[in-house]
Amino acid sequence: MNWPKEILDWSEVWATLVPLILYLWVKPRAAWIRPILFYLLIALLLSLVVDITWKCKDLGIQEWVEKTFWWLYRGKYLYTLIFYNINSFLRLLLLTWFFYLVNPLYKKTYTIITSLFLVSVIINFVFFESIVLSFSSRLFTIEASIILFYCLLYYYTVNMNDEIKSPLALPPFWIVMGLTLYTSVNFLIFLFYNYLINAEKNYAISIWNVHNLIYIVLMLSIAVAFKKVK
Repeated sequence: MNWPKEILDWSEVWATLVPLILYLWVKPRAAWIRPILFYLLIALLLSLVVDITWKCKDLGIQEWVEKTFWWLYRGKYLYTLIFYNINSFLRLLLLTWFFYLVNPLYKKTYTIITSLFLVSVIINFVFFESIVLSFSSRLFTIEASIILFYCLLYYYTVNMNDEIKSPLALPPFWIVMGLTLYTSVNFLIFLFYNYLINAEKNYAISIWNVHNLIYIVLMLSIAVAFKKVK
């Protein structure tokens, strides 16, 4: 067994457990933790389903997967892309809630952007893409762009606040740094991933390891934020 490969393949599961376990240990209390906690739980559940169905042969549960997730099969092929699309959609909504709490100066901006995002998602999956059969590069790219924009607004607010001596002392700042790295590095991957799946599937699978590495960093940054909450 190729252990480095297996560790990366399962990183969206075990890495998500790191901040969740730390949360149970330190029991941080802050209003902004709730949307992050919901995001982690949903990400863990969806990632677990994706990895279990993907590795079902190795785990010896292929028959159970075929019976349980029959609705995801098209012929003999199993499509779990719906879980990636759902994760991207819910992640933006929950992170918008997070920014709404940590940077409330732009509440109207968040409301307008979220409304436009919801409309665009509905139009996209009704008229252009299948939520089951397609990895929606449109959805992921728009989501990454919006989150990166929120991060920049947060940095601007922190920078303009003379009372903040060290941004690193702010727990949410660590999450925003992780999100900035995650969205900026993965932007091009998200933009072209649907094309790569259809044109160069093996390369697409390999390049997703870059995403997984940055995802680990994001989860560690969330864990640091939880630890820093007083």
